[in-house]
Amino acid sequence: MIIQQIRNAMVKITYGGKVFLIDPWMQEQGTGISIDACRPELVGVRCPVDALPDTPENILADVDYCLLTHLHFDHFSADHLPKEMQIIAQNQHDTEELQAMGFTNTQWFKTEQIVFGSTCIRKTAAVHGENENVLQIMGEACGYIFQAPGEKTLYVAGDTIYCPAVADVIDTYKPEVIILNCCGARVPIGRLIMDLDDVAQVCAAAPEAMIIASHLDSVNHAQFTSDDVRRFADEMQLHQVRVPASGEKITIEA
Repeated sequence: MIIQQIRNAMVKITYGGKVFLIDPWMQEQGTGISIDACRPELVGVRCPVDALPDTPENILADVDYCLLTHLHFDHFSADHLPKEMQIIAQNQHDTEELQAMGFTNTQWFKTEQIVFGSTCIRKTAAVHGENENVLQIMGEACGYIFQAPGEKTLYVAGDTIYCPAVADVIDTYKPEVIILNCCGARVPIGRLIMDLDDVAQVCAAAPEAMIIASHLDSVNHAQFTSDDVRRFADEMQLHQVRVPASGEKITIEA
């Protein structure tokens, strides 16, 4: 397994002989919207805050499938994506949205799992907000479990807070590698995704797993940066936490 952090929640995963691009946000730096900022230095800054670590052509060159957790602006944009790219969405609604954008090779999880060669991917529940008001606005999102012979079990948690649904996935599948979206992004009515305390709870729930911190340094409504997560992991002695730099690859042996 190779996990490459690209930008925000966009990660490139080589798994079971296939390459999956998760949540491609290929929009040019600073050309998107600006959200109510949590940090003074990000007030008025337009998303994406950071640049892509490589050219879109290089990022897309070897991708077999694009896998989406949901269609929020910081998880999917049509920029640079070929209309014939194989895109797998979480549900029929998102698939119809993709088709309306002109994408011609789409599918969705009609059952809880899809098999790609030797790789089985299961859709998992995500709770995209800390209260009902946030959840009503954010709508449905999901995570994914990856399993294949000769590979460690991977859990892409997606945009979620730590909650019983996440705890159940960890308990059921016992993933050895977990990718967390953990910048603590929030809007005035509440927090949207995991924060530092949630990272610590996942570490406690899966003490043997490698935890890869993602969804950092790219949106202006984030509470925490990659440096904040590194500092927190050091202070709390969470030695299992990895915080890859943009473009960095992590190779995980079976």
